[in-house]
Amino acid sequence: MLEPHKVYKIKSTKCVLRKLESIRSHFFNGHDPNCNKASWVNWNMMLAHKDKGGLGVSSLFALNRGLMFKWIWRFYTQDTSLWVMDAKVKAGSTSCWMSIVHEAKSLVNKGIDLFKFMRFKLGNGENARFWEDRWIEGDTLKKRFPRLYALELCKEITVALKVTQPSLAFSFRRSPRGGVEQEQFEELVTLVHDVRLVPMSDRWTWTLANSGEFSVASVRQLIDDKTLPEVDSKTRWIKYVPIKVNVLAWKVKSDSLPTRFNVSRRGIPIDSIKCGICDTGAETSSHLFFSCCMVRQTVRLISRWWDISYAEFESYEDWLAWLVNLRLPSKNKLMLEGVFYVMWWYLWSFRNKMIFEAKIPAKVVFFDDIVSKSYYWCRYRCKASFSLNDWLKNSCLIYR
Repeated sequence: MLEPHKVYKIKSTKCVLRKLESIRSHFFNGHDPNCNKASWVNWNMMLAHKDKGGLGVSSLFALNRGLMFKWIWRFYTQDTSLWVMDAKVKAGSTSCWMSIVHEAKSLVNKGIDLFKFMRFKLGNGENARFWEDRWIEGDTLKKRFPRLYALELCKEITVALKVTQPSLAFSFRRSPRGGVEQEQFEELVTLVHDVRLVPMSDRWTWTLANSGEFSVASVRQLIDDKTLPEVDSKTRWIKYVPIKVNVLAWKVKSDSLPTRFNVSRRGIPIDSIKCGICDTGAETSSHLFFSCCMVRQTVRLISRWWDISYAEFESYEDWLAWLVNLRLPSKNKLMLEGVFYVMWWYLWSFRNKMIFEAKIPAKVVFFDDIVSKSYYWCRYRCKASFSLNDWLKNSCLIYR
């Protein structure tokens, strides 16, 4: 059996976290850990939550601090456990417990006060400290009413004992003397007037989660939201296609692919920056995925297949504006977006084969591959039941 006091020190140093993040970054980019190949993805942006424009991977710093704070949560909520009692006995200025608490408090300097999300759900009031704990809306009462807290003789007095006294000033060393003291006392009386105790034990709740239960995931998201960059729009994620296809679509949106233009811009020697498919324009993400003649021809076929108006795009923003304004049921529109993601997936593969393989891929089957693969992926990722014939002839009516 593990001795709890020997596993408390779980803080990872910044050096270790940077090394681990580097390993993850290399793995995501398909690079050997010791290589120095160019990275095309802003790693911090990728770590950010999807609502912030990232991929929701989350940083190891946030994970480590979330796991550390879980020990603090357990310390408060499992105060009768043997390991908690052991920690209380051995706690000191240089103890592992104090290191964990110090690290949690250091997050306050980054605007992340995790302690404020811990709140007592009042029951009989026998365990909630009147001045020290957050058992009522807002901050602790000792911070809200510092002048009254200075008058209190029993700083650790419980809510149950305080509210059952003849007066809230009963345990003060003297009565409030007007001015600020009297104002704070009257406000405190009003605040506590409607407090009702019930015959059940007090318990801690975690206000960052709707369930009231502590979760490392909620801490991770909070820390990431505070420390990682944010872009203008949240990440679009289509459940009808695989993760790898969604990731590629995210790279198209954020221009994080090694197109010829991006390679040249990095100062890497390259024979030409022209599009490897049409050979007429610079191979940027906007050109390759939206204005290349092969893409426009495919979009025309998709529009005819889905019986929607055809439009030409110059960028991701143009395409998204067109998609948002389409008059289709929301689920069908998401499925159509998934079809475009599949087209981008096959287009990037087609482009790479043209550049790096001796055998030139056949353009004639490009659209057919998109139709068949999108059917296979969508069919087994949605709740609607439809056949290949439905997909070919009435795809826009699947959810009607």
